[in-house]
Amino acid sequence: MPARITKFRVVVSTLQEINGPALRKPVFWDYARLLGASALWGASFLLNEVALSDFSPVAIATYRITLASIALCAVCYWLGLRLPFDRRTALMLVAIGVLNSVVPFSLIGWGQLRIDSATTAILLASTPFTTLLLSHFMTRDDRFAWNKLLGLLLGFLGVVVLLGQGVQQGNGSLAGMLVVILAGGCYSLSSLLIRRLGDMNTLVLVAASLAAGALVMLPLLFWFYPPWDQPYRHSSLSALLFLAVGPTAIAYVLRAQIVQLNGAVFMSNVGYLIPLFAVLWGWLFLAQQPSLVMWLALALILGGIALGQRRKSG
Repeated sequence: MPARITKFRVVVSTLQEINGPALRKPVFWDYARLLGASALWGASFLLNEVALSDFSPVAIATYRITLASIALCAVCYWLGLRLPFDRRTALMLVAIGVLNSVVPFSLIGWGQLRIDSATTAILLASTPFTTLLLSHFMTRDDRFAWNKLLGLLLGFLGVVVLLGQGVQQGNGSLAGMLVVILAGGCYSLSSLLIRRLGDMNTLVLVAASLAAGALVMLPLLFWFYPPWDQPYRHSSLSALLFLAVGPTAIAYVLRAQIVQLNGAVFMSNVGYLIPLFAVLWGWLFLAQQPSLVMWLALALILGGIALGQRRKSG
């Protein structure tokens, strides 16, 4: 038994040692990045539904990843940024690319064929719990604390208040729900892997990981959904292009910056803000008036984030 305990401690210590630089307490611009990423991802549910009218989940994932990687690689080339290549870095980038885009994009698209957007959003809001658990064992400076747990519970309550009625009225599929939860777990794990490359330039990290994801997905696209046989309408194509630029390229750069500077647990709060922005975009573009419930949910969500980031004095 003592030998097993020692071995476990060695494994945990090894995971913690390979993290990036120490985290800093969030400042104004960190919260601005969090809101920006949330706003972009909040629009992705509606855009995904539009794109799914013509494109398969695998095709949507492939085009999103490929177009975003091309755009960011072009920016890196223009800025003169280069990838410091070695075997460990390459393997990490492939793992991040698969867990951060390939698997979750495909699973969420498949899940949205079986469950509605409200159900999808609330299931993804469970991601912070997974992140908190993994972060406790895989980092030294982003550990479990009661205020973080209480903040997560308060934020989750806000999501339940906001989307409870929508979930009750929506159609449910156990398989669709399970794959969305699995997608959220992939996001959690990829956030912790990003911390291990904390010294790498954010643009390079995101561009390279998306490029790795594109290399994984393109053979599947050409084999199962060849572009030359793909019918589409202008609405679905426009939705797909915006998914690539906004919720993928721009939001993923913001996400990597937040994880490197503030940690995976702080980044996981985005899961609570995404449903709120999904409702906001529905108000602005679909004339869906916000209610008192929406403002109550906002107070609970922001209160949960504030409580989770509170640190003991002294």
